[in-house]
This record gives sequence, C-alpha cells and structure tokens, in this order.
Amino acid sequence: MEVEVDPELEVAAITDRQSKEPGGGKALWFSRVKGSRFPLVTNLFGSPVRLSAALGVDHLDQLSARMERLLDRPAEVLPPRIVERAPCQDVQQEPPDLFSFPFLKSWPEDGGRFITLPLVVTRDPETGAYNLGMYRVRLFDPRCAGIRWKPGSGAHAHYRKYQAAGRAMPVAIALGGDPVLTLAAALPLPQTLDELSLAGYLRGESVPLVRCKTSELLVPADAELVIEGVIEPGELRDEGPFGNHTGSYHPGEQVPVVRVSCITHRASPVCLATVVGRPPMEDCWLALAAQRLLLPLSRRLCPEIVDLVQPLEGIFHGCTVVAIEKRAAGQGRRVLERLHETGWLRASRLLVVVDAEAAPLSLSYGLWRALNEVRLSRDLLVDGKFLGVDATAKWPGEGGEEKVRLGQDAAVEALVTRRWKEYGFKD
Repeated sequence: MEVEVDPELEVAAITDRQSKEPGGGKALWFSRVKGSRFPLVTNLFGSPVRLSAALGVDHLDQLSARMERLLDRPAEVLPPRIVERAPCQDVQQEPPDLFSFPFLKSWPEDGGRFITLPLVVTRDPETGAYNLGMYRVRLFDPRCAGIRWKPGSGAHAHYRKYQAAGRAMPVAIALGGDPVLTLAAALPLPQTLDELSLAGYLRGESVPLVRCKTSELLVPADAELVIEGVIEPGELRDEGPFGNHTGSYHPGEQVPVVRVSCITHRASPVCLATVVGRPPMEDCWLALAAQRLLLPLSRRLCPEIVDLVQPLEGIFHGCTVVAIEKRAAGQGRRVLERLHETGWLRASRLLVVVDAEAAPLSLSYGLWRALNEVRLSRDLLVDGKFLGVDATAKWPGEGGEEKVRLGQDAAVEALVTRRWKEYGFKD
C-alpha cells in the first residue's frame, strides 16, 4: 500500500485483520512506513499456498517425503559455502541505527519495538558449530538490543559457554533471504542436523554465507540486512512485555544485551516482520510446514506412527493428535511416554494418541476418540503442564472390552458410489 503507516501499532492492526481472512489473507507490502525510508512486508508466509511456493513444493505434505529421504540418505545434506561478496553487504550504515528500519511495536502494552522474524546466528566457541535460530529481538536504543533465547536452544547453549569463560560473544541478526532459512531457523532440530545444511538440502543448493564485517561469524549472503554485535559477559536488561499467541502478554525477561557494532544491507532492502497474536496468524502456517517436515523424525522415534496433526490454535506443539498403527496392548501409552521423554514433541502441552483409520486425520477425529474411548483413571498421563491422552481403542489385555466397530457393508458402499450422481448429488 502507498499510504503512510505507523510501525507502532498501526501496521500490526492491519496485518492482524488481514491474517484472519480465509486462507490466511494477503501478503502486505508497506512502501511508506513512518520514520523509515525502507519498505516493509508482513504476512509473507501467511497462507499455505504462498508458503508452499516459497519452499518450492506443490503442497506442504511434500516436505515429509523430503525429510524421509534425508534421514535415509544423510550424505545428501548440503553444507553451506563461503562467498567473498554478498548482496547483504552492499551498503554499510554509518552510524548504525536500529530505529531507521521499520521494526514493529505490535500491541499497546509491548515493552517496545521488536524484530519478530530474525535469523539469529551464533557459533559454539568450542566446536565451531553454527546455530541459526528465530529468537525475538527487543530494540532498546539505536545501537543496543536484547535477544530472548529459551534454555535448551542452540544459541542459549553457546551463550552459556561464553558466559562461563567470561568472554564476549559475537552475534549476528539477519533478516530475509531464502525462505527455507526462515523455516529452518524455526525448527527444533536434533543436534545431528544443523539449520544451514538442512536449508541447503531443501533448496537443492548450498546456502551461500559471507563473513561479517566486525567478527568471524558467517551470515546468509542473500539476506536483506545484517546486524552485527557482541554480548558482553553478564550484561542483562529487561525486555518488557510481549504480546503472545496465547492472547495475553508474556511479561518479558532479563535478556542478554547486544551492543551493535555494524549494520549492512542491500542497496534497496526490504524489511520483513511478523505479528504474533491470537490465531490464525502467519506463524500458524510456519508451524504447519514445521509439522510436516518433522513428522519423519517422530516416525524414527516411534515407527508405529502413521500421521500427526496440530491445530492452528496450538502454534507449533501446543496440541498434537498422533495416529498410530496399534499392534499390541499398551502401545498407545508407550508412544505417549516416548514422545514426552524425547524428540521435538517433548515440550507439548497436550498429546492425544489415536488409532489410525482410512479417513484423513483431524482434530475432530482426535476429540471424538478421546471423548468416547478414554477412561480417565486409566488413559491419562499427567506431568506438570503436560497432559497425555491414550485414546486408542483398548484391547482386553489393557482393560478394554470386545467391540464391533461400525462400518458400511462393502457391497452397498460400492453400489452407492456407482449411483451417486443418479441420486442427484454432484461429485
């Protein structure tokens, strides 16, 4: 749109309304953002159609087959390659000014403006291994920001090592670039698979990286802009509240402070942002892509898993319905326990295990099974904030009863299929 908009609240209100449209709404281009000369795009990945196109697949379900192939043939992984010149370093901003870019304040009580779609690059000081993660970044002043990474994340592990050694930690925050990087950064990958190599495999070519201007870190060469900086030992600051997908504010935390040393960008950069709030929002579709990509990892953990589905309201792993091919008494319970103990679903709040059937798996099916198959005293697994539900049909050996399942007569079903149009119905 050509009219001027304010990055504080107005852009988010427009994006929120558009995200609630059927199918995820439109991607939004803001050519005039108050206080900045750079255009802004929101809701870019906010529909399954756009996200599929961005990832180079016809349908997000195809991501599962790609990951299955990678797990079967790990030698096909494509490590990144280093280049000497890169579009993300066309211009070096002097002096660096975070507030010259159209980063958003999305909700009235937010602590300030945030970078909400960043690719945060860190490196293990001992092994040299890289991590590419999506962690929210709070702007404090033109040359100072804070990053919130959760305990257990790759960047947090790197941060702890630097803190323990009393050393300053280099960090880089990239924005934009190949969409597969955005998806890879949002994934809880196992330690045996790094985000940059996975992105290269998904795209079919190695990710080009370029060395930072003020550190030895390597960053995506095709990014729109790169913020370089350093975290000094022990320096923390309150990030303030942040409006969350729960529909309320996260109170914020004491977060590591990044002292910005350099900002580079393309000659004509386009900034990206996402708005986090009550679903459906853009992150719901990224979560759907992540679900399809990570399904094969769950199958490696529990081979009896046929499929899984996560409602948009859960945002990533808030709620998951898992369908299994049950072959023995107690198998549903064992799958619950295994998924809760390890793997990418271990942080789930609600896991429901059901029997696989011919019909496509859905939340509706999961609820139907849970409401009609579960005996509360027998089939629940409760652990703090986690609830697991074994909604599989119970065998006699696990306290179940012999039941005759409903099903149409095969001959009549075939007859009705043949005569469907004759009845006056359309295909």
